[in-house]
Amino acid sequence: MTNHSGAVALLATLVTTSLTLSSHAGGEGDSLSCSVDNPSFELGPGLLGNPVSGWTNVGFVGLSSTMTTHGSRAVYLTGPFTGELDYSRLYNIVECYSGWQHTLKVDVGHTASNPLVGSARAYFTARWMNDGGDVLAEKIVTLLNAASPTDEMFAVEYAFDPAPNGTRKVQVELSFLQTAAQEGGRAWVDNLQFSRKVPLVNQWGDFGSTSLDFSGHTWRVKNAYQGPGPNIFSDSSEHATIQSDGSMALTIRQTNGQWRCAEVVNTEALGYGTYRWHTSSRLDQLDPNIIFSPFLWEYAQCYDGNGWWNPPNEFDIEFSRWGDPSRLPAQFVAQPYDWPGNMERFDIPEAVELTSELKWTSDAMHCAVWVGHDDAPTEKTLVHSWTYTGVHLPRPEQPRVHINLWMLNGNPPSNNQPQTVVIKAFDFEPVDAGEDCPADLNNDGTVNGGDLGLLLSAWNEAGPGDLNGDGTVSGADLGLILSAWGNCAP
Repeated sequence: MTNHSGAVALLATLVTTSLTLSSHAGGEGDSLSCSVDNPSFELGPGLLGNPVSGWTNVGFVGLSSTMTTHGSRAVYLTGPFTGELDYSRLYNIVECYSGWQHTLKVDVGHTASNPLVGSARAYFTARWMNDGGDVLAEKIVTLLNAASPTDEMFAVEYAFDPAPNGTRKVQVELSFLQTAAQEGGRAWVDNLQFSRKVPLVNQWGDFGSTSLDFSGHTWRVKNAYQGPGPNIFSDSSEHATIQSDGSMALTIRQTNGQWRCAEVVNTEALGYGTYRWHTSSRLDQLDPNIIFSPFLWEYAQCYDGNGWWNPPNEFDIEFSRWGDPSRLPAQFVAQPYDWPGNMERFDIPEAVELTSELKWTSDAMHCAVWVGHDDAPTEKTLVHSWTYTGVHLPRPEQPRVHINLWMLNGNPPSNNQPQTVVIKAFDFEPVDAGEDCPADLNNDGTVNGGDLGLLLSAWNEAGPGDLNGDGTVSGADLGLILSAWGNCAP
């Protein structure tokens, strides 16, 4: 029979000690937010010397790219090595009320070269508090221990009970417990999702009951006075309709004396993969006050002004001159748009048929626009491409495909004429980890001359041929594409 008394005593010590940890000197993570700040740990260093923006740390905490599941960095915690039982901690304080329920999903791991040993543990702790900061209840979830597999990241999921009466906030904490024997190791944590399930986040508050079937997907139609703009969005067939050839038409026009816009959203959250929109309109001739945009977006748990880490998981392709007829008519944008490196503007040709594409993976967003409706560009048809690997890469939560046509600041077309954009088709191809082939730049299943042409077209620049992620297409990337030459492995 196994003797569990030591483990029970250790857990009792952890619980007793953690209940006293809510009193602290103060830091960045003390500020009340309506959702977890910086949950993919891409942004840092933060205020007051914290390694992760939006979080407060105690002990030994850092950021590195050694083990990740999303983006380019993950957070790690290891023992504070104080000579006694102690913790390294990273915490954040989130808005919460009585009866609210959350679920946890987080990726964790450790390496064979520096594994957790003995009784060292990594934990997630939720502490429900009242207005005064008193702890009303607490739940500890073990994330990682010495028996966990090494050299791989795996997901831990947990559903919490409802918050107790009197709750006004919840402290979420990642911690590394080191025993008095100084048993060590390093725990890696990435892609934290502390998601509110009760009350459920409403994804459809701006959308009426009207839906359209288009390209094998169901799309709900916006019906509200709302942003962007703000504008009046109508679910009337005069503004969003499926035409006889199966294409979708979005139209801005005056109805009953008011200018109204159009927006649709795919009812499914499709996740990582390739999103492709085939349009049949002169997007270069849109009125300067008009914006056409296919984009990814989700309604966040709440809005408190903390837009610096992109809680709606927004990423846009936008066709507009933004009120200035001389401005370039298109851009790829990671939000927030004014963060350095989050926007790429480009010109588009005088063409009716364009294809726009976002290939969203765990470490990048590959963007492209080309002439025609082929499923992949050639060196001749490619208009512009850009690969985004910045800190605001959308997280794999619930962003859905939206398509909208709207007026800048609510201002109507300068010529007072209706504006229509026709979307001929929408395609989606999910990313399968076993089939992902980074060197297949045009996504045709083979690494060949077409991919080589795309790489050479971005030589000495950032682009889809930047296979090693160093920010520039160079000889190192050429070597990688040649080593992958041929059919992508199934």
